[in-house]
Amino acid sequence: MQNPNKALWLLLLASVSLGSGCTQLASRPASEEPALPQEAVEQSPDEDAVTGPLPKIELTTPLLYRLLVAEFAEQAGVLRLSAEQYLYAAEETRDPRLAKHATRVAMYGNEAALATRAAALWQTLAPEDREADQALAAVLISENRLAEARPHLERIIQAPAKQGGAHGYLIAANLLGRASDKKQALALMDELVRPHSHEAEPLFAAASLAAQLEQPEQALARLDQVLRIDPHHLQALITKARLLHATNRKEEAITTLRSAVNEVPDNTQLRTVYARMLIDDRRLDEARNEFRIVDRKAPNDPDVIYALGLLALQANDLADGEKQFLRLLSLGQREAEANYALAQIAETRGDTDKAIAYYEAVSDGDNVLDARLRAAMLVAKRDGIDQGRNYLHNIRPDNAADAIRVWLMEGELLRQAERYDEAMVVYDDALALFPDNPELLYARAMMAERIDRLDILEADLRAILRQNPDDAQALNALGYTLADRTNRYAEAYQLVEKALRLSPDDAAILDSMGWVLYRQGRYDESIRYLKQAFAKQQDPELAAHLGEVLWVSGQQNEARRIWDAALKQWPEHKVLRQTIERFAQ
Repeated sequence: MQNPNKALWLLLLASVSLGSGCTQLASRPASEEPALPQEAVEQSPDEDAVTGPLPKIELTTPLLYRLLVAEFAEQAGVLRLSAEQYLYAAEETRDPRLAKHATRVAMYGNEAALATRAAALWQTLAPEDREADQALAAVLISENRLAEARPHLERIIQAPAKQGGAHGYLIAANLLGRASDKKQALALMDELVRPHSHEAEPLFAAASLAAQLEQPEQALARLDQVLRIDPHHLQALITKARLLHATNRKEEAITTLRSAVNEVPDNTQLRTVYARMLIDDRRLDEARNEFRIVDRKAPNDPDVIYALGLLALQANDLADGEKQFLRLLSLGQREAEANYALAQIAETRGDTDKAIAYYEAVSDGDNVLDARLRAAMLVAKRDGIDQGRNYLHNIRPDNAADAIRVWLMEGELLRQAERYDEAMVVYDDALALFPDNPELLYARAMMAERIDRLDILEADLRAILRQNPDDAQALNALGYTLADRTNRYAEAYQLVEKALRLSPDDAAILDSMGWVLYRQGRYDESIRYLKQAFAKQQDPELAAHLGEVLWVSGQQNEARRIWDAALKQWPEHKVLRQTIERFAQ
């Protein structure tokens, strides 16, 4: 029901001047994005204010009734009815404020015909208001009526600076970026720019439109024109570099920015873009040096400090990483991310108490649950698994997905402690709450293999495959287990072959295929797959498999070489040691 105070306010305001008797579109769900363009309806401090003289209006009973219907319909989300009533009121009163609000409501309601009528009326009633031209151009362009939109775009371009004229070409480019006919939109923009083709800003707007419409070569050509006119045009340089990078001309992109940075070394914005592009190109040491320069020229920028911290961690420079993240905490900036990073540094150093404290200080952001789960693992490591489980039990997940992650972590703690039966109970309890959840089913299946309950493993993996027959992980796990623990080799081969078709570069699946072939006695084929797997992922279990098949096929020296190298890297790995003991000792 309408708030009575709001209704009184509306009546009073309407009776005084019909000023801003329309509320914001609060009833529109936040998740619903309007399909019609919104460039023309940016809110201002007074969203229904307009340029130009206003009519004197007598508030009649029919008019008041129409306004109330429009208001209540808007609040209820019945936007077509609301837009119609505001438009009728605007037509009756000739008040441009009502026409403007009718346009807004129609556009949010995706009512193109009503939006066109309302915007046309608004533009007629307030011919000097360039926002009206923006609204009408936006609606016409959305309907691909570009010829009709042209005069409104021309007025936007010609507007005085106080009405956005300084950026008129960019506004026109943004509006035309919504056109469905890219070729026609680009042609119209070229026509609008042609009288000013000796000026940098119109050409830059044309380049921006070409980039929006995914025409990189045309955009680059326009940007080169801009840079011939103004070699130091910052946005043109940045846009050109980004387009070159996006079209796989990465070295040219980096060279473009490096040259620009050398010419204007004090421009921190340009240097920051350059540094980020170096990161994208995995040139992390160079990026770190650039961010250090930016930090000296513009100290205490939290984004720069955060980038320096991350780059320090990438370089395994824990001391500098710690320094940068502590700087963020001292500034009160990006505290959640800084605490999370400091916790990881402390964990790497083996300082469990400090790591837990930092993880617990992460109170908001995307890493809150991750921090709690990491803290639980560290508590289990420090105080024992039961304390770690108690820590997990005190976590209050915000949603089902987070709750499942907590259950999975508890099962993982029990797996690490080799308390497999208890882990099975945890997964049983979780699946009672979240039946058929693929993550829980997979975790229980893997745990079932540890206690020789292959019936549960197969049932759970097949339950996953009923939901998603193309789940490569489940196909692989079932195929490998059938080959390793049963003699159902033909069935195992079919499962792993399908998994490999779905994920041909997955080292674990390549290993499974090699293992199935080994069980079938196809040693040469097996070795090819196992070598591919081991080349992709240096893993002790993969080394154990490859060495076993080499040994059985008569290549004992090669098997010893692989096992010896693996033992140096993973001297305590159980599967690796057991395999060597079975064959080489």
